Amino acid sequence: MNRRIYMSYKAIQKYLSFCFFKRHQKISLLDAILHLYQKSNYSYELPKTPNSLNKSHDIFSLYQCLQNLHVDVTAIIQKPQQLYKNVSESYFMFEEKDAKILLQFQNELVHYHKHDYFEIDLVLDGETKFFTDNSVSTLHKGDLVIISPGTSHKIEVIESSIVICIVMKKSTFDNSFFNLIKADNILADFFNKCLYSSTENYLTFNVQITEKILGIIQNIFIESYSSLPQSNAICCDYISILLSYALRGLSESNNFKTYDNNLTNRFAKIINTIKVNCDTVKLKDLARQYNYDKAYLGKLISKKTGHSFNYLRNYYRIQKSCNLLKYTDESINSISEQVGYSSVNSFERSFQTILHLTPSAYRRNFRETVFLSLENQDIKRL
Repeated sequence: MNRRIYMSYKAIQKYLSFCFFKRHQKISLLDAILHLYQKSNYSYELPKTPNSLNKSHDIFSLYQCLQNLHVDVTAIIQKPQQLYKNVSESYFMFEEKDAKILLQFQNELVHYHKHDYFEIDLVLDGETKFFTDNSVSTLHKGDLVIISPGTSHKIEVIESSIVICIVMKKSTFDNSFFNLIKADNILADFFNKCLYSSTENYLTFNVQITEKILGIIQNIFIESYSSLPQSNAICCDYISILLSYALRGLSESNNFKTYDNNLTNRFAKIINTIKVNCDTVKLKDLARQYNYDKAYLGKLISKKTGHSFNYLRNYYRIQKSCNLLKYTDESINSISEQVGYSSVNSFERSFQTILHLTPSAYRRNFRETVFLSLENQDIKRL
């Protein structure tokens, strides 16, 4: 079979809902696709992305447009037995793309499954059930879950809820996600351990569903289904922007959701609180904020990060001071006060411990590098 086979989301969803409401039973996505194929409800050409997708300014109108998109079901029809096994990147997700975005179906009989790529699910409206081998969580509007390769899971979308699913090659996700925090070794290392070494292998965030976020999602869909040059790179860039908003939520307590059975999320929030408030944060206040005993929280931080609370606080203070040293002319004494040190001597000791040179030497080296770079540019112009 050389030709590709496409089905519309609307047709698949219509049959799933028909079985649920009229026959009072849920059927699997596979059964729905095979039924539609037998009824010749498919096409061999991929219809163009609807122009109205660019004009959707609210969740409902966006959902209506997305239902008119078509999904490539060729591999599912050719090799149906593989759909609920350990699905590989080569199965059907990634023909010429590093990432794809899909709509999760409502009223579907879902099965536990694994795959060797990353999955990102975002609830745009309503709620959904997220299952792993060890837990069950209810995700609400704005909740975003990142599921790492090899994690057994299933997503059950509740009636009238709208959930998008982004699938991304492992190598592409590594570049997109970890490049966002590559300057922050501690936070990057922590997320790395959570996504590749933890028992649950997933992270949850919360993103406010604003018009700006809907615009980003629209652009991901448009580029994901586009055949224009650079559409793959642009699609991945928009996904990185979406992940950036999820990471921003770590420093906004009203936008971050935690679940009792997922310490990973709560602890990521604790690390980021230390980072954002490094100039004033104290262990006793942090323990009170997150309902921990002070001594226990200190041990937990050491266990989870390999560093003490004092080291983490100093690490982020020094990171903050580096920008002040590079881009301002403020004195060393003034900078040490701004980042939370009671004396310039303490600041200089911490700076040397973490970066192995003095603040003055750091500033001098940076400015000499910038000067040489500008000088080389002037020589090239001549």
